[in-house]
Amino acid sequence: MDFFTHIVFGGLIYILFLKEVTFEYIILAMFFAVLPDLDIFITPLKRVFKSTYLEHRGGSHSYIIGVMLSFIICSLISVLTHRPFLFTWIIGIVFYGLHVSMDILTTTKIPYLYPLSKKELSFNVEKAGSQFTMLNSVLLLIILLTLYNASVSFYTFMAVINFYTFFYLMYYFIRIASKLLVTSKLNKNQKYFPGVLPFFFTVYEIEIDGNEISLDLRKKSLFSKTKIIYQSQSVLSSEEMMFFQRGIDSCSENYYFAKWTPLPIFAKTEGKYIVRLFFLEPMMHRRAMNIQFDFDITTQQLIRIKRGYGRIQPI
Repeated sequence: MDFFTHIVFGGLIYILFLKEVTFEYIILAMFFAVLPDLDIFITPLKRVFKSTYLEHRGGSHSYIIGVMLSFIICSLISVLTHRPFLFTWIIGIVFYGLHVSMDILTTTKIPYLYPLSKKELSFNVEKAGSQFTMLNSVLLLIILLTLYNASVSFYTFMAVINFYTFFYLMYYFIRIASKLLVTSKLNKNQKYFPGVLPFFFTVYEIEIDGNEISLDLRKKSLFSKTKIIYQSQSVLSSEEMMFFQRGIDSCSENYYFAKWTPLPIFAKTEGKYIVRLFFLEPMMHRRAMNIQFDFDITTQQLIRIKRGYGRIQPI
């Protein structure tokens, strides 16, 4: 989820379920609702400690870390402000956990029980950085600030909050229902990916039979026709299959890229064999992040790794 949606959803859930609605506690709840994403400030430490769990969406995105970190922070808050420790700790646990739960809904896997377990989980029902929810969250913040400055009645203020709370709950309900409905009809070679809007999605199919690789990526909707994004059928030589597998293996060594689903595209040119892997989880408007491996055909050595972003199409 994006930063603004975590803030907004945290505030809305606090108002919906907790009776003690004070400015200080709402700010505390929203702080814990975005705290896991502040791991971007400790990411440089991964070079010192040689740990992939210091990456963004790494060890910080764990219920266990949330309990421990909120205990430390709430202990300091209780000592410095004399606020009740147990209540603030409950807020910390709940809203840190809310952030982790919302990110589990997205397309990027997270180690939700780290350090007790390194298993990673993703329900794949929402894009990790959804432009749609971000725009709605920013709009809500602008509306609330405008209403606050206009000194509107409490009932008007709460009506807007209740409307957006219902909107977000229905939005994620539709996302989850769409995923369950579509995936129930897919075969083992197909995979569902959420689109930008809740009623749209893509289905990726890959089939490897010996040296033959068939790819099919289609954009679909619950109410409209299918549009083909990319299709290919390649018969690779034994050497080319070796290059393909080495590209896949090299990609899996990167902690962040290993979380995603690669769509491979191949090309042979000027003594090189190119394996370009497009990552489908962050794909938007037929464009996606990719990583390219260039192999020297004569020596069979990897001579270049290039990261990029672009349209999914033949090289």
